[in-house]
Amino acid sequence: MVMKLLLALCTAMVLTFSVSADAQELRYREEPISLDQMGEYADIRFSRENFETVTNGMSEKQVLSLLGKPQDLRKEQRRHGRWTVHYYYPEGHVVNFRNGLVVGKEKN
Repeated sequence: MVMKLLLALCTAMVLTFSVSADAQELRYREEPISLDQMGEYADIRFSRENFETVTNGMSEKQVLSLLGKPQDLRKEQRRHGRWTVHYYYPEGHVVNFRNGLVVGKEKN
């Protein structure tokens, strides 16, 4: 009985550590990428078709590879080193990121 309890406790500790490690990976180690750093994506043309393929959980680099460099962006620093970033594309298309991952998109 004691061994089962000890094993369950160790398993819970490992799961907690791995969840914490994954959560840490979602935080920016420094400020999010700026427009000036997006030069390699400048030749990719925005299209509505590609915008429709953007899904929650995609990384900024995945979105940049699909949609190219945005016309503008807005960064908002949150607590604990977290960031919310909005990429603005033509015709009112916006992609929203939290901690480097897509959390939504909209067309204004």
